[in-house]
Amino acid sequence: MIHYKKPDKSIRECKYKWFDTWDRMVNCALRCVGTPDIHIGPGEVAMDLHIHSLFSHCSISQPEDVILRCVKLGLGGVCIMDHNDIRGSVDAAACAEDLKRRRLIPEEFIVIPGVEINSNSGHIGALFVDQAFPQGLSPEETVRLVHESGGLAIAVHPYHSTGIKDAVFDVPFDAVEVECGAVFGAKLVKQNCDLAHDSRFADMAKFGTSDAHYINGIGTCYTVMELQEPTIEAAREAIENGRCSARSSKPCIRMRKLLGGFSKLD
Repeated sequence: MIHYKKPDKSIRECKYKWFDTWDRMVNCALRCVGTPDIHIGPGEVAMDLHIHSLFSHCSISQPEDVILRCVKLGLGGVCIMDHNDIRGSVDAAACAEDLKRRRLIPEEFIVIPGVEINSNSGHIGALFVDQAFPQGLSPEETVRLVHESGGLAIAVHPYHSTGIKDAVFDVPFDAVEVECGAVFGAKLVKQNCDLAHDSRFADMAKFGTSDAHYINGIGTCYTVMELQEPTIEAAREAIENGRCSARSSKPCIRMRKLLGGFSKLD
């Protein structure tokens, strides 16, 4: 039996030595604003579908630590969505299987494969994919490739410095992030939240995600899905049929108040 082995620090994408200290400082600051409160009802599963790992240039989080943190918070699923790199997603799936075998996480914990892609207009997320995609293409071409690969295309934080902005209205996305823990500033938060009530997205899945680059940022925003059973197939079906709702946590609301933003969604 092959046992899971954590990725060695030498292969991490972030090469800045000072980032280790920065990571500790940010995680400490995030602890000070509190632990995310995850609320679900019968037949519901909460997931954080946009988290980064050491395979992104802007994070040094180990996939194992991400998964264990998710379980500790009460999340039932996760997607590691690294920048233009599928390795974190692949590693997370292998790690979860090992943790389940060792009975350290629930057997029903869901790991959805994904990647965040740089289009020529901003970032686009892909779920249920096992490959990276070319960078620098138009949003239309990027989403077409995601769909051709069998994946679902996500408009991640459309109104953010790295989002696709109004191009969100012109491309056939399968879901849109209306709550994102990495978005601050009243105007941007409102623009993202308002998409939840836009008639053009009435039948589209609405996500809340942390976009966490730090372990203690996980779960600041999250998605609640209505599932018949806790499986990856059921999760996809829930997304395709719009049975998702976006939530923000108290720590996220506190951070936004400190940094000048607010949340319209509870």
